[in-house]
Amino acid sequence: MPLPSCSNHFSNCISAASRRAGHLSPQARPPHSSTIHSSSGRSGCSEAGRNSSVKYSQTRVHMEGADDLLQPEELGEDQPVLPAVLTPKASAVRAVKKNDWALRSVLKVFVVKVDPNYAQPWQKCPQRSSSGSAFVLDTEQRIIITNAHVVANAVTVYVRRPGNPKKWRSQVLCMGKQSDLALLTVPEDAFWGDDLRPLVFLKEVPELQGPISVAGYPVGGDSLSITKGIVSRVSMVRYSQSGRLLGIQIDAAINPGNSGGPAFADMQGGKVAGVAFSKNVSSSTDNIGYIIPYPIVEHFLSEYRTAGAYQGVCSPGFYTQPMENPAQQQYLKVPEGASGCVVVKLEPSTEAAQHLQVADVILEVEGTPIAADESVQFRDDERVDYSHVISLKHVGDDLNLKILRQGEVQDVCFTLHKQQHLVGILHEVDCLPSYYVAGGLVFAPLSLPCMEAVYGSRCGGAVNGI
Repeated sequence: MPLPSCSNHFSNCISAASRRAGHLSPQARPPHSSTIHSSSGRSGCSEAGRNSSVKYSQTRVHMEGADDLLQPEELGEDQPVLPAVLTPKASAVRAVKKNDWALRSVLKVFVVKVDPNYAQPWQKCPQRSSSGSAFVLDTEQRIIITNAHVVANAVTVYVRRPGNPKKWRSQVLCMGKQSDLALLTVPEDAFWGDDLRPLVFLKEVPELQGPISVAGYPVGGDSLSITKGIVSRVSMVRYSQSGRLLGIQIDAAINPGNSGGPAFADMQGGKVAGVAFSKNVSSSTDNIGYIIPYPIVEHFLSEYRTAGAYQGVCSPGFYTQPMENPAQQQYLKVPEGASGCVVVKLEPSTEAAQHLQVADVILEVEGTPIAADESVQFRDDERVDYSHVISLKHVGDDLNLKILRQGEVQDVCFTLHKQQHLVGILHEVDCLPSYYVAGGLVFAPLSLPCMEAVYGSRCGGAVNGI
């Protein structure tokens, strides 16, 4: 089968195209090369080859950034049309993306950590290294935000900008393990260049089915990775063993290493919907990841701005259960059309024990009615647990409740305090690895980390930090 065109036609085409692009003068025109022989042993171009060349010359091929294409009349009737040569400037312009500035603010975190050993509290676990993601939150105050579990128990922390091989030593400014957030900073001025801009959080929780793009440095590579998805659900999510907070469920892929990275709602505008922090690792589920929304981030940042440290999540001091049984509502003398939840337990050391009683019905929290399933209105057609309203309070704030006690409606107000557990739950929050030796026996304080170290995890469930 003959070739579609011979070298003579190809050389003429290249020469004319080069002259048009300004890269080759007529005197520097290359000589004709020898005739190309086809597989049948014939030389030159067949009629079929000429016909294909003529047909090809009528087709225009568009390449972004290239000069205009040569017209058939300029090259000859039987010569193909080739695109002009791309200049370096055109290639550079085509490579520039509108969202490049936002991605430059996504950092990779390198951590060397030494974890505590609650099973043998007289020693620590071997040193290990890990990595995560972070992003720039404030260039004036030089603040970087990431997850608390990324830098927990860290000995050294380094951050690296995308496309830059240099690692910069960073310091941990604040850590909140209950909300799984941490703030970092880099002391060196050279790190904070003019091209580094802060990302901005959306003030509102994104709507369902809203687009989400998660940027970070997950396993499988060393460069920046971007995955896309939508907002699947807004609900209460377990951040740690200490409680549940508001979280956003997304279907974009989140893997180990993504923790602390931004989840963009608008990448071109640098607007962030939340901080990636966990995924559901159950074998019966797929594409269930979670990000920390703005209300939880703002609660954490406001405490850092006012107190210089994170004081934790407030404890209401009471426990409730749903009140959906009509017989139970009748027994507690709940009026027709009213709803709420019933108090089943009180913490003796809190102020709630001085104002509430077991079997009290909580009708409203901060003026928001509570349904019989313990939920409150969040948005149109969306409801969340009433504990979300309390979780937005700070230590020392007052909590206002409307209760029903023995058929009478009363207003109750008391001050919220930090959670105080009889048994420690979080390392460095309410427990530390300590021991006491007496008569050949080693005693250690009872804590959840101690029980997990000896008997295995019992409280993590399917949702784990990444």
